[in-house]
Amino acid sequence: MSDLNQTATVAAEAEEDEISLIDLAITLGEEKKTLFAVPAITTTLAIVVSLLMTPIFTAKTVMMPPQQQQSGAASALASLGALAGLAGGAAGIKSPDEMYIAFMQGESLQNAVIKKLDLQARYEKKTLFETREHLKQTVKIASDKKSGLITIEADDKDPEFAAKLANAHVDELRSLMGRLAVTDAQQRRLFFEQAIARNQTELAEAEANFRTAKEKSGMQVTAVIAETAVRAGAEMRAQIAAKEVQLAAMSNFATPQNPDVQRLAGELSALRSQLKKLEQGSGGDEKSSPMQQLAVKSYRDIKAREAMAGVLVAQYESARVDESKEGPLIQQVDVAVAPERKSKPKRAIIVIVSAFAGLFLGVLIAFVRRALRKASEDPQSASQMAMLRAAWRWK
Repeated sequence: MSDLNQTATVAAEAEEDEISLIDLAITLGEEKKTLFAVPAITTTLAIVVSLLMTPIFTAKTVMMPPQQQQSGAASALASLGALAGLAGGAAGIKSPDEMYIAFMQGESLQNAVIKKLDLQARYEKKTLFETREHLKQTVKIASDKKSGLITIEADDKDPEFAAKLANAHVDELRSLMGRLAVTDAQQRRLFFEQAIARNQTELAEAEANFRTAKEKSGMQVTAVIAETAVRAGAEMRAQIAAKEVQLAAMSNFATPQNPDVQRLAGELSALRSQLKKLEQGSGGDEKSSPMQQLAVKSYRDIKAREAMAGVLVAQYESARVDESKEGPLIQQVDVAVAPERKSKPKRAIIVIVSAFAGLFLGVLIAFVRRALRKASEDPQSASQMAMLRAAWRWK
């Protein structure tokens, strides 16, 4: 008996499912006008709107950022002794492409692009902030992790202007790189440029002090040069100056705990102690007048600055050679040109999506209308619908 009951139950459920599918088909058939009218309306509206939308063109440029040349930097620093081998970690950047993307998305470069192309007037924005926000939505910058190339895509209704906008980012990045020291060779070149400028100023001051002291003391240049202690002191001062340059350059790449830094600092301390003993052991300064002592000191400063100038110029030229080996900072693999075809709006996708959305909406409306008709036929449901309409009626 139990088996017969189960069979009857399954048959009843199957019949109920069959009736439900038939009822679904009947409902869709009764509302076939709605089922076809709604998708037709949404599709027509989508076609009209897509035709009225302004075509947008996308121009693309691909650039290759400069690559760090660790071996070249290390060989350039080899002449500094303790600095050899430290240049490899100078930049300390795991993803250089991210740094250049950050440069192009920074306010400084974006303001330069806005000023160059007069984007504030073109986008009809009142402030630079609003213009930058619009520019971020218009220009997309991304990098390929595998190749390291950076892609810049610019959107605009004018294809020629879209190409200008994309290329302007590369041009302004080149200009920015000319003011910044990014690579290892650039950092060293900038350091030695500043050091040479400071040394020239100090050398000019030392020469002026020497001329003044020599005229007032009556000391002859030949007499100063003949002083062995003075020459030895000048040479030692030059060695100290060279060590100071090496230590200052190394501080850009290594911490004070680095063994090479500590060794160089020890050598510098020893040279300074020797110079102090040499100057204290010379009795010429005690017998000389204050002007003569000033002349001797100025002469020592001149010789030290001259020796330092030789060291700085040599290292500056080495950094320049290493920088030239790095090649151009920014290289455009593909220069942006005016696109021939629009990228937006994608009318086919808009129409297809609208058609499916209209079909879904039509089915939903069909079932709602079918449910309302059934509710009106049932007295209890009709009473509840009347109460619902009364509850939401505005009095």
